[in-house]
Amino acid sequence: MSDTKDPASPASASILSVGTELTDGKIGDTHGRYLSAALRALSIQVRRIVSIPDDRLQFMAEVRMATKESSLLIVTGGLGPTSDDLTREVIAAVAGMELEFLPAAWESIERRLGTGLSETNRKQAYIPHGFDLVPNDNGSAPGFMGAIGACQVVCLPGPPRELRPMFERAIVPHLRTWFSAPAAEELAASAFMLPESALEELLQRHRHGDVTWGTRFDEFRIAFFLRGGTDSDRRATFAAIANEAGWQKIREGEVDPAQVVFEELRIRGTTLSTAESCTGGLVAKLITDIAGSSSVLWGGWVVYSNDAKVRQLGVNARTLEDHGAVSRETVREMASSACSLSGSDYAVAVSGIAGPDGGTAEKPVGTVWIGVAARDGRAIEELYSFRGDRSRVRRSSAVAALLLVEQLIGRTDGVKEKNGPA
Repeated sequence: MSDTKDPASPASASILSVGTELTDGKIGDTHGRYLSAALRALSIQVRRIVSIPDDRLQFMAEVRMATKESSLLIVTGGLGPTSDDLTREVIAAVAGMELEFLPAAWESIERRLGTGLSETNRKQAYIPHGFDLVPNDNGSAPGFMGAIGACQVVCLPGPPRELRPMFERAIVPHLRTWFSAPAAEELAASAFMLPESALEELLQRHRHGDVTWGTRFDEFRIAFFLRGGTDSDRRATFAAIANEAGWQKIREGEVDPAQVVFEELRIRGTTLSTAESCTGGLVAKLITDIAGSSSVLWGGWVVYSNDAKVRQLGVNARTLEDHGAVSRETVREMASSACSLSGSDYAVAVSGIAGPDGGTAEKPVGTVWIGVAARDGRAIEELYSFRGDRSRVRRSSAVAALLLVEQLIGRTDGVKEKNGPA
């Protein structure tokens, strides 16, 4: 086989997923499917997808072969701080470059890890000389990219929650430039309060035509993109999953729930107050992350104990005794009192069991009640059952609370399911 690629031939790619845990079968490789679908949408043909162990000689051989055969090599994994994380060293060796320490990368790692920082993490601040650093907004391991001969090389971290945002935000624009790839025709959407596995099942079950998809996990949502097929195929796929999951969980566009609520309140000149138990102020935090939020957020209470609910919000002690803190009755009183005490137009209340302890057979960990009240007496209370660890339950609860505020504002306007799918 020739060592050079025909410049007139379509761009081609090789994908190397690195890690002995992959070749031992301890974890499955999901990157090949995700990356190949995204590359296909950019008219880049995937030549091969290979999983390799943490073996330096085999790794180097695969990189040499891929950089001769392909226009693009994407390497996933091997960017950690331990001795078996070999990607930096292997790429530098094949490129004939030394590793270079980047102080800015080290400062970013220091900020992210704080007291959890170890001297071994310094390794993550090295990249091959002549390559460009790709920041990691969701983890400690930055990526990097550069060229070996005529092949563009991109190295990404292994965890999907780090790889996918980095690829979508930082790498795709470069791919379009490098390979004159047309902007993909796609439908952007957002999923809330859904595990990635549940979203994947929905997409597979309701795929129309040749539609493919990519996903990007953000802290409070999953952004996903429907590509390929016709516009009708993409819209039919979106409508089917939105109809099954519900309009609160699936939205068209890259939607930020806090921004949605902020805009709904701002354009009406209305205000919101919060009464939070298990979320510990997270709902208010998400709103105050937005510049100008003082115009819509009156303030709020973090009432974690029953005593605080009684003394700060005036929740009836008998309500707590008869129904418990995690109940429709309690969040109804919390929201109503918050609305009355603050004088705000709307109030939202959250009370739940975030775990890992505190659950019962009747109310297991992940059980969350959310109530929203309006000054005119309208109200909604909803029961949720979230899966995941304490952090995920709290994040899902905060998102659900914001979307329920939006729902009540819509009902106040006389719209039953505002922004729902057609």
